[in-house]
Amino acid sequence: MSCALTVILGIHYHLSNGSDTRMFERLYWEKIRPVLTTLHKFPRISAVLHFSGSLWYWIERNHWEILMLTAEMVKRKQLELLSGGFYEPLMPIISYNDRLGHIEMLTTYLRKHFGKRTQGCYLPELAWEVSMPSVLSSCNIAYTFIDESCFSDIGIKERDLYKPYISEDKGKLVTVFPVSKHLAFSLEKNTNATLEHLLSDSEGKNRIVSVFPLCLNSGCADDTVEASVFSFLSKLSAYENKIDFSLPSKLIKNLSYLQKIYFPQKAVKNVFIEYPETNHLYAKMVFVRALIDQMRGDKICKQRAYEELWKAQDYDLYCGSNWGKINQGEIRSAAYKALLEAENMARGYNNFTPSLIAFDFDFDGVKEYLFQGEEINCFINETGANIFELDYIPRAWNYAVSAVLNSKCYSFRDILAPPGFSYSHAINNDNSGVRLCGDECYEMTGMDRQRCKLCFRLPATDDNSGAGNFSAIQIEKIFNLRKNTLSVTYCVTNKGTTEKEFIFIPELNMFFSDNGRNGLRIYSYNEYESFSKHSEKKDALPVEGGGDLTVLDAAAIDFQDIRNEVIINLSADTKFDAWIFFKPVSSGLKTNNSCRQSNRILVCKRLKLAENAVYNIKFDLTFTSASHPIQYRQ
Repeated sequence: MSCALTVILGIHYHLSNGSDTRMFERLYWEKIRPVLTTLHKFPRISAVLHFSGSLWYWIERNHWEILMLTAEMVKRKQLELLSGGFYEPLMPIISYNDRLGHIEMLTTYLRKHFGKRTQGCYLPELAWEVSMPSVLSSCNIAYTFIDESCFSDIGIKERDLYKPYISEDKGKLVTVFPVSKHLAFSLEKNTNATLEHLLSDSEGKNRIVSVFPLCLNSGCADDTVEASVFSFLSKLSAYENKIDFSLPSKLIKNLSYLQKIYFPQKAVKNVFIEYPETNHLYAKMVFVRALIDQMRGDKICKQRAYEELWKAQDYDLYCGSNWGKINQGEIRSAAYKALLEAENMARGYNNFTPSLIAFDFDFDGVKEYLFQGEEINCFINETGANIFELDYIPRAWNYAVSAVLNSKCYSFRDILAPPGFSYSHAINNDNSGVRLCGDECYEMTGMDRQRCKLCFRLPATDDNSGAGNFSAIQIEKIFNLRKNTLSVTYCVTNKGTTEKEFIFIPELNMFFSDNGRNGLRIYSYNEYESFSKHSEKKDALPVEGGGDLTVLDAAAIDFQDIRNEVIINLSADTKFDAWIFFKPVSSGLKTNNSCRQSNRILVCKRLKLAENAVYNIKFDLTFTSASHPIQYRQ
C-alpha cells in the first residue's frame, strides 16, 4: 500500500418492494443522483456501491442515465459494485437456498448490465449469520462488510478494528471488513479533524478503514444535497496524496496472513415474539416455500415462484425497531401479494384441492385452522376464533393484513358491549364494561373437512371469570367456506337466570388497496331481493378519504375495492347497524402510528335475551371480481 491509511468509502441505498413511486423519485433526486454525479467529478476517489435489486429495477425503468454513469465509473475502476440479497433479505430467517438465490439473482443482474461479476457483497444492516462464509463462497463472493460491533462482541479491541479478517464455515472462507459507524459520523460532521486524527494514529501501522459516510445517506434540503456532497468529497480530495482511497478487490490481492475469527449467531428471531405481526408474515413465508418446494416439472415457473417468495423476505419487514416497515400497509400488503402470487403458481402444479386442516401455522405450539378454498384462504385462531388471514386468491390480496398492538386486528372478533355503548366509545377505544370475547379461548367443537365447516364455542362462565356482566352469555360460532363466500353463523345464548340486554358486535378489520374516494366506495342497501341487482341499490354512501360512516338497518353493505377490482359484499339474514372507521388503527410498533393499517367495521345488533333465550344470525362475506368496476348511481 502506498499510504499508511487506506479508506474504503461505501454507498448504500434500498427501498422496499411495494414502496410508493414517489419515494423512489425522492430518493433518486435527493440522494442517488447528486451523490453519483458529484462523485463522478472526483475520479481519484474510489467507492463501493450497493443498491438493492428492487432499486436497480426501478432505476433501469425510469432513469437509465444513471446506469450509464455508473457503468462509466465501473469501467474506469472508480466504482466497485457490491452484490447482496436482491430484495435485501434478513439472512438469518431464510433458508440456505434462498440466500444463494437472492445473491445469485443480484450478481447476475449486475453482470448483465455492467459486464463484470462482482467480488463483494453487502449484508442488510451489516448483520451476520454463521453460515454466511459458505453461502458467499458458493456464490464466488470474496469479501463482505460487517458492523464493528460484531467484532467488539467477540473481544476484538478497538485498536484491532483497522484491518480485515477471515471467517470460515464448512471449510469455506470469506474476507470481512469491519465498518465503523462512529467514524462515518465523524467524517460527516468534522471531515478534516477526523482525517488528521486517523493519519496521526496510522503512522507506521498501515491501517484500513471502511466507512459508509452518513452524509451520503442522510437527508438534506433539496438545494443543498449536491453542495453538501461536493464539499465532503472536496475535503477528501485534499488528502488524496496522504490517504489511499482504494477498492476492496485491489486490497485483498495484496493481503496475507489474515487472522481467522468466528462470529456468534444472534437471536434475531426474538423479533417474532416481540412483534407478532412479523411472525405471521414469517409463518406465511415458510408455508409458501414448502408449497413451492413440492412443484415438479416446470423449472421456469418454479423459479418465478421463488422470486415472488423472495420479495417477501425484505429485511425491513421483519424489524421491530424505529426503522422497521412492517407497519407500512403498502409494503406489508405487497409482501403478502407476492406470497399469494407464489402460492397461486404452486397450486397450479400441486394438484390443488380445497381443504380444511388443523396445523400449527405460526409456530406457537397451538394449532390454527386453515381453510384453503378455490378463491379464498381463511386462517383462524383458536383464541377468539378470529380470522387472522383472509386472502382473495384471484387478486392475490390479503384483506386481513393489518399490523397492530398484540396482533389483535382480526376479523369476526366478537365483542359484548353494554346497552349504552356508542359510536364515540368505539372511536375512542373506550372498553369500559365491554367483554372482549376475541381475546378469550374458544373451544373447537366440530370440524367437517369434507364440507369445509368449522365450529367453535365460547362457554358461559361464572361471575368470577373476568367476563363481567356478560359472563352468562354463551357464543357458538360456525365457519363455512364455499368457493367465493365465507359464512359465519352465530348462536348467542343467555345461560344466566336473569334477562340480559347488550350489544352484540362482530368486528371486522379489512385492509383495502386504498381507502380514499378513488380507491374504495361503500354502498348499503336494505332490500334483500336486490342483493345481486347492483343497479337497484338504494342509499348510496360514497366514501370520502378519512371519513367515518354510520349505517343503520342495512341488509347488506358492498365494499368496492376499485384498485383490486373486487366487490366484497357483507350481508346478514337480518338487518344490522354498522360503524365504519377509516382513521388509522394504531400500530404497536415503535414507528409512526399515523400509517394506515386497516378499516375497522363494527357490526352491531342490540339484543335483549331472557333466561335461556337464543339468538341466531348468519353473516356472508362474498368476494366478486369485476373486470370493469361497477358504477353505482350517486
